[in-house]
Amino acid sequence: MSKNYRPDTHARDTLERYTGSRDDEFCKNIILVNFPRYVERFSVLTGAEIQSGYWSAVHDKANDISIINFGVGSPSAGIVTHCLSFLDQVQTVLMLGMCGGIGDDLNVGELLIPTASVRDEGTSKHYLPHDVPAQPSFWINRICEEVIIRETGREAKSGIMLTTDYRMWEFDEEFIDYILKHRIIAIDMEIATLFSVAYALNLPVGAVMLISDLPLKKGGIKSKESAQEIFETYTERHLTIGLKVIEKIKSGCLESRSSRGKCEW
Repeated sequence: MSKNYRPDTHARDTLERYTGSRDDEFCKNIILVNFPRYVERFSVLTGAEIQSGYWSAVHDKANDISIINFGVGSPSAGIVTHCLSFLDQVQTVLMLGMCGGIGDDLNVGELLIPTASVRDEGTSKHYLPHDVPAQPSFWINRICEEVIIRETGREAKSGIMLTTDYRMWEFDEEFIDYILKHRIIAIDMEIATLFSVAYALNLPVGAVMLISDLPLKKGGIKSKESAQEIFETYTERHLTIGLKVIEKIKSGCLESRSSRGKCEW
């Protein structure tokens, strides 16, 4: 490999290959999603075209927001977060993901703000020691909470999630027992990776998660039919909440000179 091929060059090349977008097309505010429907809807709302590689992206220059569908899973979450950390213009990253609700008081369609996530996946160990918790930027959490209360009139649900790369865990009683003992509120496949890599690389990140299924309740495991219903019913609202969060960040949060992404209220 050429000695001139630096990590930042590789990161920019990787982003371009994966999204079909040059590094200078990315905006200051990034929304990350797992599904194409969000990108398609964002394209309709903004009039900006969808660009594609292995992933897909849309860049709304007028509002300084890019959205990226990076697919599903911890490795992809690690790649996209690591690459974005090399773009000097990026100031805020917001994940709009889906998760399985574990808490008894959760319902499908509700929004959840994760305060942390247990690192039961394989990617984050390459960035942080195993005993470092995966946590978001708490100033972004505060803004997410304010926006959800304002837009829905309800307190936002919050708590500790678990991020795993274990598929079919719903049928593993020992794993389920672990979840219940640790008072996990929800489970997904990306959040702990996203938080850990962002923390390690000084990239401000937060998340608003949508409860898409209730896997421990009878009939609560996501199916092909229920997944389609979730998209049709909740995608628009979920994306709108995310855009409102970015709008609030842009209007009320100034970049600190000493550390990228810190708020000055």
